[in-house]
Amino acid sequence: MKIDNPNRLNPIRKKNRFFNSHHDYVESLFFQTIPSFLLSLYGRKKRQPENKLEWIAQDTPLTTSHEPLITWIGHATFLIQVGGLNILTDPIFGNASAFFPRLLPPGIALAHLPPIDIVLLSHNHRDHCDLRSLQALQKAHPNMHLLVAEGDKKWLIKKGFSQVDEFAWWQTHTRGSVEFAFLPAHHWSAQGVFDRNLSLWGSWMISNSKNNLPTARGELPELLADSSIHLKATQDVYKKHIYFAGDTAYSDHFAHTAQEYPLIDVALMPIAPEFPHPSMRKSHMDSHQAVQAFIDLNANTFVPMHWGTFAFGTDTFLGPIERLNMAWRAQELHATKNLIVPKVGQRLHLS
Repeated sequence: MKIDNPNRLNPIRKKNRFFNSHHDYVESLFFQTIPSFLLSLYGRKKRQPENKLEWIAQDTPLTTSHEPLITWIGHATFLIQVGGLNILTDPIFGNASAFFPRLLPPGIALAHLPPIDIVLLSHNHRDHCDLRSLQALQKAHPNMHLLVAEGDKKWLIKKGFSQVDEFAWWQTHTRGSVEFAFLPAHHWSAQGVFDRNLSLWGSWMISNSKNNLPTARGELPELLADSSIHLKATQDVYKKHIYFAGDTAYSDHFAHTAQEYPLIDVALMPIAPEFPHPSMRKSHMDSHQAVQAFIDLNANTFVPMHWGTFAFGTDTFLGPIERLNMAWRAQELHATKNLIVPKVGQRLHLS
């Protein structure tokens, strides 16, 4: 379902390719993509964690949960359990490639996952849309449903997946009490060398309605039923909103998202790779930008991701977290907001 709104942010389409703006272009493979790849390779052995054990938790995943639970598996992969559903985001359980092995093991082994109902894919980069992980999940969880970006369904159907739906920005899908909305991001896409930007990219909002959700103004508490407050906004008080930012650079799409979702409980935010800045800032956020994006969203709890799993860029292992803490203190958010830096495998309870 998609509600038309001319003021909403939408991608630009030029010759069957998607772009973030009219000024975007397809980057040169030889002058931009390959140099960035080589810089990531340089010195990657020096970016190993000094003590892996301090970043590994031992929580055993619950079979199901109606109250929101979030477990970081690594990189952009989370197990989100809400409304009786088990949801995976951008699952990757192995190495990104032969060049980029995992620095930390998956927080939950694929074989130990509870029954998976929904897989959310933000875009088709191989560290977010890992075919081996998806095929292993399909074998273990044949009833799982893939929700993917526009342009990726055809490729996944060819790879043997049958339950696949694709989405443009602002389109939604509902399963039981949980709504999934595909939202903007500032990034790009490609699985191979010649398919750049032929499919879309984005973020996801997971909204879980509580039982007995008010449907009329007379059913709302007196304070919320004030005529100056839109009914939809008041109904949002009765929901839990979990925002999964996917992979993205900083842009105004966070403010656009906040206009549609003014009450976000948790934002799962990418904070790396940060360096080298000139090549990374076009499609990724550094820690300071991620904190500003969190402020733009006006969310309540910040959970970092997309760090510490693969040695992308030239960051040190703990560099993104150290800079995140600095940015958090500089913005003086500790008094009103929450920052949670989970270990892989650590289960977070949302009150």
